[in-house]
Amino acid sequence: MVRVDDTAPGTPPGPPDVPAGLAFPGAVRLELDELLDQVIERASELKTVQGRLRKLLAATHHIAPRLDVGELHQRVVDSARGLVDARAAVLALVRGDHPAAVTSGAADGDVAELGRLATGDGVLRPLLVDEVPLRLATLDGDEAHPYLGVPLRVGGAVYGALHLLDKRGATEFSRDDEELVTTLAGAAGVAIENARLLDGARRRARWESAAAELSRRLLAGSLDPTEGLRHLLDEALVLSDSQGAVLTTVEDRDPSSVTVPCATGLLGSLEGRRYPEDDTITAAALESGRAIVVSSVTADGRGSQLVEAAPSVASALAMRLSDGIAGDGTHSVLLLVRDGGRRSFEEDDVDLVEGLAAQASTTLAVARSRADREALRRVEDRELLVADLNTRVLQRLLKVGTALSSAASAADGATRDRVLAQVDELDDLVRELRRAVWRSPPGAGGTAAVTPSRSEQVPRPRGR
Repeated sequence: MVRVDDTAPGTPPGPPDVPAGLAFPGAVRLELDELLDQVIERASELKTVQGRLRKLLAATHHIAPRLDVGELHQRVVDSARGLVDARAAVLALVRGDHPAAVTSGAADGDVAELGRLATGDGVLRPLLVDEVPLRLATLDGDEAHPYLGVPLRVGGAVYGALHLLDKRGATEFSRDDEELVTTLAGAAGVAIENARLLDGARRRARWESAAAELSRRLLAGSLDPTEGLRHLLDEALVLSDSQGAVLTTVEDRDPSSVTVPCATGLLGSLEGRRYPEDDTITAAALESGRAIVVSSVTADGRGSQLVEAAPSVASALAMRLSDGIAGDGTHSVLLLVRDGGRRSFEEDDVDLVEGLAAQASTTLAVARSRADREALRRVEDRELLVADLNTRVLQRLLKVGTALSSAASAADGATRDRVLAQVDELDDLVRELRRAVWRSPPGAGGTAAVTPSRSEQVPRPRGR
């Protein structure tokens, strides 16, 4: 069948005219157009929300992997900045008296200004006090600098705050921005807590391994107690992420002074030093019997010697060790320091140092006791040797000397002189031999020489 096209030539094709009886009335058509516009607007909003959710999902996925805590901090601040199109982002970490800041796109002036506004009566103080998000149309009151701040909680406590500055393409951050960053902060808190737990477990494993190795070497005899103390300092310095370590001792015979038998790192110059014991971190640790954390060494008068040796020190941790590990009648303290570029010592550091110190103290005490017993055994062996030489050798030499002396008394002239010269040589030999065997072994109280008594010397004939 052939269809006939009766359209006039030159007429463009198009939809047929709607018959008048089928057209919508004007009011109905207007309402339908409005509904269609609303649907399009809602669809656009839904698309925008979907885009934001995708960005939130991407940001959450970016911080989800198990990373070290420092890298995780940087990922959190980078993700927050990109999530809401902010010019700059700052993650301010609250750590005792030493807050730290991780930045993304922020200048030094931004960090300083945020720190000023978050202290005292600053406008950002409620962010950490009330622990609620904070949105401001302007931060400093002079220029339009939109601001959004969200507290970051880790383990149920405020860990820091996310600060977002200057939203691109808008005069202020929106409620949606606040919700997105709040959600991201919640995910970041969980990720940071997991990373800290993982880091703590790894550090604890390293501490236990180091303590076990120290114990093995001490008990195997490959380290003497003095070397063991230095090895303890070296291990504590590395495993605690410290920059200086020192062992201080107070002796019963001189309790008014502190001695530094060994030191390393930033505090290496203190080795061999002696200073008054009053009002020192060592005295406080010995008195309390537990770990002491000093958040600001420069502001604490008890750390003047530490600041003198290393002006860059910021925080310190002091731990009392078992008595006697540095010698009889001594009380020892292990002291670690970090500079201003490191975080302050915290409770997890205390737990780790306590574990290593307890195990090392016990092992060092056992090793020193073993060394003392070994020294005593050497002294006893020396006494047995002396007794044996006295019985078997020296007495026989004395008898030979006496016999030669008697023979010389019966001789005349040159023969008598030669025999007496040999008697004198034999007498010197007996004296040197006794001096050698009575000399104290190393570590047994020095050198003591014994001269034979008159009854143990070779008798001389009359006239000599």
